Amino acid sequence: MYEYAGNLHIHTPYSDGSKWHAEVAEAAIEAGLDFIIVTDHNIWVDGVEGYYENGNGRVLLLVGEEIHNVRRQPQASHFLAYGAERELSCYAADPQRLIDETHNAGGYGFLAHPHERDLPIVNEPNLGWHDWDIDGFTGLEIWNYMSCFKNRLADALNNMRFQNYLWGAITTLRMAYRPEKYIDGPEKETLALWDKLLAEGKRIAAVGNSDAHGIRMKLGPFERVIYPYEFLFRAVNTHILLPEPFNGDLAHDKSLILSAIGKGRAWVGYDMPHPTKGFRFTGQGVNKGVMGDNIQLDAGATLQIRTPAKADIRLIHQGQVVAQVENDTHLTYIPIEEGAYRVECYIPYMGKKRGWIFSNPIYLY
Repeated sequence: MYEYAGNLHIHTPYSDGSKWHAEVAEAAIEAGLDFIIVTDHNIWVDGVEGYYENGNGRVLLLVGEEIHNVRRQPQASHFLAYGAERELSCYAADPQRLIDETHNAGGYGFLAHPHERDLPIVNEPNLGWHDWDIDGFTGLEIWNYMSCFKNRLADALNNMRFQNYLWGAITTLRMAYRPEKYIDGPEKETLALWDKLLAEGKRIAAVGNSDAHGIRMKLGPFERVIYPYEFLFRAVNTHILLPEPFNGDLAHDKSLILSAIGKGRAWVGYDMPHPTKGFRFTGQGVNKGVMGDNIQLDAGATLQIRTPAKADIRLIHQGQVVAQVENDTHLTYIPIEEGAYRVECYIPYMGKKRGWIFSNPIYLY
């Protein structure tokens, strides 16, 4: 299969980003991405999709949408729509209708940054998913770099022994200038929710993204871009596996990307500690398959994991670790139970173990 890396949650000045599509594409090329999907808030931008090139390569830019109810306070429950090919923000006030209309339009819908915390120091409320009486969505954004930064900062401020603005400002600046020291993985609540839904027999795909805005944060006399597009494109991305390579035709390559995302033939990779290119999670029973596939269980069924660098590898089934190795590049497991199996890998970086790879499931039946 053919592997491509992309980022699926990006903003331009059409909503609250700082760079236009061509500039975003330039940053993606410099970061080595193969494709990006721009998802401005409550606006589907037509006419900008296609391949963008410079002397260092090219990237395929596609357009989705991040939708939320602007009249709601706080404006939580953000929804990422891919492949619908039309404006959907008119359904934002009714989350279930929004999910259904995305599906009816042939698109795929993901709950964006489902679990967040309030961050009063920069007047940022909890923008996680609040409307849980829903069904039929494609998947979850299990790791959002900017949301992760926000949550780690909120945790640090809440754990401070002395609560005052000065120490809060110092902590905020320290984390803003060195986010790599604090970003450590998806939210535990999101992984637990994913495992719960999978244990219920639902097919829930996962993506991981930057949520790139390139916006300047100002705190007193200090000002900094949080964070540049290229920096974020080197961090949390979604890697997809395709049955055939890109051929340069927009319609052809777009269809391959959207199908892989919707079916979960992908993993979420934190590419900053070490590139996750080359990771594979495969299985065989009566038939063979990769992430997102159904495999019929038999007496000779096996699951195989291979990583591009040594890591702590864990195989997860119904929220439980059923097999693991430390500081290795391979894990093989003989399953005896049906259900969804997914992989987590952890790697040392900047003094601690951090989440590195989170695969979509293989479904045994």
